[in-house]
Amino acid sequence: MISKHLEKIFRSPEMYYDRKKFTRLDKNERIKPFSKKTLEELKKFIFSDMLQTYPSNKKKLSHLISIKEKINKEYINIIPGSDSGIKYIFEVFTNKSKREMASIFPTYGMINVYAKIYKYKFHKITFNNNVENNLKKLFKKKGISFIYIANPNQPSGRYFNKKKILNIIKMAKQKNIFVLIDEAYIDFSKYNSMSLFVKKFYNLIVLKTFSKSYGLAGLRIGYFIANKKFNKIINAVRPTFDVSHFSIKAAEYFLMNKQISNSYIHEVKKSKKFLINECKKRNLKYIDTETNFFYIRIPNNQIKKIYKFMFKNKILIRTNFFENFKDLNNSIRITVGNIYLMKRFFKFFDKIYKERIVL
Repeated sequence: MISKHLEKIFRSPEMYYDRKKFTRLDKNERIKPFSKKTLEELKKFIFSDMLQTYPSNKKKLSHLISIKEKINKEYINIIPGSDSGIKYIFEVFTNKSKREMASIFPTYGMINVYAKIYKYKFHKITFNNNVENNLKKLFKKKGISFIYIANPNQPSGRYFNKKKILNIIKMAKQKNIFVLIDEAYIDFSKYNSMSLFVKKFYNLIVLKTFSKSYGLAGLRIGYFIANKKFNKIINAVRPTFDVSHFSIKAAEYFLMNKQISNSYIHEVKKSKKFLINECKKRNLKYIDTETNFFYIRIPNNQIKKIYKFMFKNKILIRTNFFENFKDLNNSIRITVGNIYLMKRFFKFFDKIYKERIVL
C-alpha cells in the first residue's frame, strides 16, 4: 500500500512548455549564457569512462572547496545539490519517535514538502524582534531535532543578523538541537559565510550550492560544511554514487576559474542598481534583496494580466506568494540578469503596465 499521506502532498505539475525558449526570470538561475570559451573547455572533460563508470573521486573538488571556504577538507561533504542535502537532513532524524523541526519563516518551499513527506511537525517561527525568545520557548519542548534557516532568506531576500544567528546556535546547542544554515545566495550578499563556526559548534551545518552564484543549477551539485561525525552520519543515508562525474569536474573547473562567477556576481549587483533606477523613474515601489532576485510592487488586480502578457512574449516571471507572508502581496519577482535582459523586461512591462500607481 502507498502511504496515504503522500497522496495529499501537492507538488507543482510538470511544465507544459520548454523553458529554454523563454527569458527565464522566474527561478533565480543564471540567465546569461556562458561564453563559448567556457563551454568548449567544459567539453574537454567528457570522456568515455565518465559515461561508463560510477563516480568515486571527489578529493580534488573537496580540496578546492576547502581552499575557498578556508577550512579543512574533513568538514566538506559533496552532495547532489541543496534539495538532496535538505532531504538527507530529514532522513537522518527520522529514527526519532517524535519528529519535529522548526524554520525561520517565511522559508524555502521544499521545507514544508519534506516535513509532510517524513511526517514532521513543522514549527514556523516568524523572524522579528522576538525571534530568539520564541525559539527559546520552543526549545523547551522535547522533540525538536533541527532548525532550518535560509540566510539570505528565500523568499524575502533578507539577511539575518549574524549575532542573532549565533545566539540561536548557542541556545540550540544547549538542547542538542542542530541548526542548518542554507547559504544558497550568500555570494550575492555583502556578508560572510557562517561556515567557519562549524569548528566551534558541533550542532551547526552549513549548506552550499553551485546552482546560484556559479550558475550550475542543471548539474545539481553542492556541499555540506559540518563536523566529521555528522558528515559520516549523512553518508549513511545517501545513495552510494549520488554525484555525477561531470558535475564534479565542472565544479572543479569553476572553482579554478573564479573570474567566471565573480564577473557574474558583479553583473548582478550592477543590474540591481539599474532596476532600482528604472523603478524610480516609473514611481514603482520595489524590494531589493541580498540575492539575485528582485521584487517590484504591482497592484494585485494587475499581476495575472502582467504574467500572461509576459508569458506570451516569452518572458517568465514569478508571482503567487507565499503562505502567511503579506510583505510580498502585490508584487512580482524577477531574477536579476544583465542590463540588456533587464531592459528587455521593462520594454514589455511598459507595454502592459500603464497606470503607474504608487502603492
